[in-house]
Amino acid sequence: MRRPFLLLVLLVVVALALPAAAYDTAPAARAGKTGCDAAGGIEVCFSSPPTRADDPTVLARPSSLFDDAGPGDTIRVAMFRWDIEAPTKALVAAQRRGAEVYLVGDDDLRLNSRGRRLIEKIEGQDPARKNVTICRGACLPWRAPGPFPDSQNVQHLKFYVTDIGGVQSFITSSANLEDRQYRQYNSFLRIEDPALYRFGTAYFARLFDQSLTVGGRTWNDRSKVFESGSVTAAVYPSRRDLLLSTLRDISCRPGARDVSAMFAVIQRADVRAELVRLSTRGCRVRIITTRDTVENWLEARLPQGRLARSAVRTTLTHDKMLAVHARFRGRPTFLTVTGTSNTTCGGLLYNDEVMVRIVDNRWVHDQYAAHFEDAWAHSHQSRSRVMPVMKPCR
Repeated sequence: MRRPFLLLVLLVVVALALPAAAYDTAPAARAGKTGCDAAGGIEVCFSSPPTRADDPTVLARPSSLFDDAGPGDTIRVAMFRWDIEAPTKALVAAQRRGAEVYLVGDDDLRLNSRGRRLIEKIEGQDPARKNVTICRGACLPWRAPGPFPDSQNVQHLKFYVTDIGGVQSFITSSANLEDRQYRQYNSFLRIEDPALYRFGTAYFARLFDQSLTVGGRTWNDRSKVFESGSVTAAVYPSRRDLLLSTLRDISCRPGARDVSAMFAVIQRADVRAELVRLSTRGCRVRIITTRDTVENWLEARLPQGRLARSAVRTTLTHDKMLAVHARFRGRPTFLTVTGTSNTTCGGLLYNDEVMVRIVDNRWVHDQYAAHFEDAWAHSHQSRSRVMPVMKPCR
């Protein structure tokens, strides 16, 4: 009879010794490692290369979606780079089973054998219709006079619009379907929403036709924004920027002051200025990028202040995400912004891109915040003194 009593005493002692967070039942961020989770019609997936070498999580999720498609289903994919075999086989097999498949690719797809094979198979298996558009440069017209910045004017999307088993989904990811993405931090977001799906198919149709006018309706920048409830989606090229407008509407107070940003590249002075503004007005701003030179530029002093060197780090990331617990338009909330666009002039004015903002969703925020913390724990300070010159957007 004494052993159960002694065990109970031991458990009580251990529980008292633990910090409150160890057994707090309040909603908390996920482990922040590799994996997929879903709640309330939203699915998120994250890759964490330090946790799992050559992490396939984000790159494997499209293949598993394609595996579920068959007769009566439709898959639309817009992809910048594609050179891995698994999603190639899965998409071709879905079409063979009877799914309608449409692909919009950057000319980069033609540069490797798997990309060329994918184009040939998708067109060859369904000769009754056009299935593939390959854009030379961005599919849609620029929103600036040019010339375009170096390495820009591309169809930079990692975007899917699917109707599989009656479930209509709008999907965006930071990951191209290419080998090197296995070794970088990446994320994947899928939203089940018929209205957002219709917005996505309308955008895809314009990419596919390489025209802002489809069915007699021409889109302007206002048309490129979808907003319903907590979800806002924006597509590009556009002079209306979802990320910048979000940052401008953020303010901080004690208990609601965290701004965490992870972008592979940040080159826009207006975005940097907003991050500096927030850091000087009570926000705890932390930034992860993938280049030492970009980190140095972010840390440079501006007239209104500067980001602390300890607030900016570098790691091998391809992600594009913002996780915020602060005031948005004066009200405390949890919000997330993610998508395909780096904060570059090309990502705003010259490339095909998509970004999504989700407000008042603690669960989604916590997933992305934990993903950020995982990357932050595996990041480092800049190891270079080189200071780049970033040209203003034109």
